Amino acid sequence: MTRQFTSRDVSILDDAITPDEQAKLNNAFSHTLWRYDWPINSTPFARPCWHFFIAGSKRESLECCEQELVANERWGFLINIWKRLCAVHMKNSRLIGVYANGQTSGQDSPIHRDNLPGEPGYTAVLFCNDYWATTWGGELLFCNDAKTDVIAAALPKPRRITIFNGEIPHRAKSPATDCDRLRITIAFKTINKDFNYD
Repeated sequence: MTRQFTSRDVSILDDAITPDEQAKLNNAFSHTLWRYDWPINSTPFARPCWHFFIAGSKRESLECCEQELVANERWGFLINIWKRLCAVHMKNSRLIGVYANGQTSGQDSPIHRDNLPGEPGYTAVLFCNDYWATTWGGELLFCNDAKTDVIAAALPKPRRITIFNGEIPHRAKSPATDCDRLRITIAFKTINKDFNYD
């Protein structure tokens, strides 16, 4: 039996960060050294994107990375955004990874899941560009369990955060060819606090 995901499994928060936090993002990204070729070992014809790691060096063991995030000199301000998300929208979530992705035209991500079935958790995606034209595309698409239909989509509007069940198949669409900017996101990956391997 397949799981039935719906648009109720996706929440979109507009004006989720302050103008001051947007300015801090702009400044931090202006000093970022991006790595190309993410995800590694993807599907055969996938076009990799730009990526850099922020926190979560012990993600494989599902350890909380909040202290690692706080200690990050350039990106520590993200903890305030994370704490607000936890207080209202993700109360049962343990932060296990934080990283940024960047995409230019043609770098669509493959359809994937952030959490395996049986490892429940949520992902929060912060759209980081301070301007985004609707015609540039770059939507975050959410699919049904069989990956045969789109059930929801989120345009990468500035200061927007999308929260979703990590088991939902999803993909990030790349910007249109007339977009002259990198589509930038920061992902906060989680596992439920009460989850433990048996």
